[in-house]
Amino acid sequence: MNKVAYLVLGQAKDSHARRILEVLNARGENAYLMQSNDFPSAMTFGFSPNLGDGELSLPGGDKLILSEIKAVFWRGFSGVTDEDTRANYMKPDGIAAKDSMACLRTWFLLGGSTRWVNGWQAFQHHQEKPLQLKKVRDLGVNIPKTYIGNDGDAIRAFYGELAHSIFKPVFGGAHTELLTPAHMVPERFEQALSKSPITVQELIKGTNIRTYVIGKKVLSVELESEMTDFREDNDVKLSVIPTPKEISQQSLAICDALYLKWTAIDWRRDEQGKYYFLEANPSPMFIGFENRSGIALSEWIVDLMIHGEVRQP
Repeated sequence: MNKVAYLVLGQAKDSHARRILEVLNARGENAYLMQSNDFPSAMTFGFSPNLGDGELSLPGGDKLILSEIKAVFWRGFSGVTDEDTRANYMKPDGIAAKDSMACLRTWFLLGGSTRWVNGWQAFQHHQEKPLQLKKVRDLGVNIPKTYIGNDGDAIRAFYGELAHSIFKPVFGGAHTELLTPAHMVPERFEQALSKSPITVQELIKGTNIRTYVIGKKVLSVELESEMTDFREDNDVKLSVIPTPKEISQQSLAICDALYLKWTAIDWRRDEQGKYYFLEANPSPMFIGFENRSGIALSEWIVDLMIHGEVRQP
């Protein structure tokens, strides 16, 4: 193989992973797809602590030297091998999955010359959303009033303090909903909280803003929707807007704090124009925005992978 290669970590069926591969290939780069769950059943990994380097052998037969992988676009991580092994990862007999994960995490955390867009630490901060919110608040960025936990009395008291509130999973993976008295019927409410904590948050009256950050390039979009979670709205109206200087600076600071090379930051802008941080996604969807706006974020992302900065206009 040539000395420089690029890797997309994701699934072949994922359109965003395929788009980045297409752009890399169109630029004449050596680009490969890696599905993490192919390891170890259909992919090999080898590492020498003495040399500080290793090798991946992909299912198609391509072999990549770790130190020769210039950049990785992390679209999605699917664990290791099959569902049975992943399901048993935390069980006492889940040694195979733990050994496999130890190998991949070693590579993820190795550092060296590989540019991760984004890396393991960025995804950990996204999964631990209470930590993400706390670190962003510590930067002096506004966040909505938030309670995270499973204490029913505390949730009722917090709900009573707010004019309007929403709830959502702590980890993510489901849409945001309005919190109403119907959700807090005692028996059902306590049963639900005995299974899982939730995030309860002040609903900021206003509009949705999404700020894309790729390297040092910042671009904001207003998303007009009547729904609590605009991701459920097929008729959401999208328009590119100027990013206030303070928000641009905060966005770059958020990226630094959360180990992000690129992201989409979701805000609520209230009726007085004040911005409130909701979350920063290390692997947001972008094809819909590209298709509707004509702005090729995928080209910007590939610029970042190759050059470490955006060069596209």
